[in-house]
Amino acid sequence: MTETRKVCIIGGNTTPFDYNNYHMTIEGMAANVMLETMDDLPEFNLRDIDFVIYSHFSVHFGKQLCPEWIIHDHLGLVGVPHFRVENGGNTGGSALYAAYSIVKSGIADVVPVIGWETMDNVSQSQGAEFIAIAADTRYELLVGGIYPIFYAAGALKWMKENKFKEEDFALIGMKNRNNAMDNPKAQWYRNEHKYLTVDDVMNSRLIAYPLKKYDCCLMSRGLAIVLVCSEEYAKKVAKDSGYITIDGAGLSSCTIRAGDRTSFPGWNERYGKGYPDLTEFAACRNAAERCFKQAGIPWKDSYKYIDVAEIHDAFSSSEAQIYKALGWADENNIAEFVRNRETFMGGSIPTNPGGGLMGYGHPVGATGLMSTVEVFYQLTGKIPEKHLSKKSEVPDARVGLVNSHAGTGTSISNFILRTAEGGR
Repeated sequence: MTETRKVCIIGGNTTPFDYNNYHMTIEGMAANVMLETMDDLPEFNLRDIDFVIYSHFSVHFGKQLCPEWIIHDHLGLVGVPHFRVENGGNTGGSALYAAYSIVKSGIADVVPVIGWETMDNVSQSQGAEFIAIAADTRYELLVGGIYPIFYAAGALKWMKENKFKEEDFALIGMKNRNNAMDNPKAQWYRNEHKYLTVDDVMNSRLIAYPLKKYDCCLMSRGLAIVLVCSEEYAKKVAKDSGYITIDGAGLSSCTIRAGDRTSFPGWNERYGKGYPDLTEFAACRNAAERCFKQAGIPWKDSYKYIDVAEIHDAFSSSEAQIYKALGWADENNIAEFVRNRETFMGGSIPTNPGGGLMGYGHPVGATGLMSTVEVFYQLTGKIPEKHLSKKSEVPDARVGLVNSHAGTGTSISNFILRTAEGGR
């Protein structure tokens, strides 16, 4: 890659995220989001696009192989090269990483990333089964393994090792859904639409101990677009509307089965024997270290250098585990870090002010892009325009983090985004 070539984001938007309340086609969703993005960027033209990355997790939901071809045709992008990325819950982050790599290398200058999922085409139980097919079907699925069970098992052991309580997880579930109450495109805002307390989370239906209903993300329909480009193009079309740079990008992997991670040679070489065990996300740490190094940020206490973060909260427990993998806290202070509400609005690092997967929703192929869009809004001052007020705006945010996560930590990406004039 050309180290001196900067990669920028000049725009992005999402459809409303929802479930069973609207049934727009995927090409209709893409057209609507592209039109909103073009309204934000009057100088941007579809004819400027020279590559497209599509982000879509499972063709099972839409019963259509190569659905990206339909969107590509509908947008009139004949002749423009494209391909689709599928990488579990990290599909959006992986697609963004692909677009970043293509622009960084000089292959293309203007690369939209378009991601979606139509999970409400099937029942919730059928959807859970489709997602479980991303586990090892030869072993885990055959014994009834689905992802809430996998995460619950890890969360229970992690609680004991980190002096964590169920109420600590509930704080995170409460935070993200309440943040979504200022976001009209969020599924929580559009449906249950209420502010929660810790008791509300604790009293919600048990899914798999220690996880309750309000500790879990929302299955969704939705689409998101992020416009990635060279700095030269950004200065040409987004000088007035605002653009940001991708100053760090990290992508890493781990075993598909958490039980295989104990004393895994690759991790022993990096971090010493005993890590990551069954409960830590080593791929997140590894991707963060790579990303932060590019951006000039130390891994330890990295939250002190970041103003806002959107991270993958498929479960409240996984958000807490990700805090630790990002270097924000360790086993000695992670419980205190959460109880002090460090990741709430007004805390040291507001996290998921857009609502996250628990508040905004989780249409898998769109999710990592939604997180990127929300950080883009924060860094370019667009929150009052895109949300209902300044309530969920982080004042003077200049450095943002986006985290995307798949499996039980099987694939993870991290990005550092900065305002165009640089960080602190």
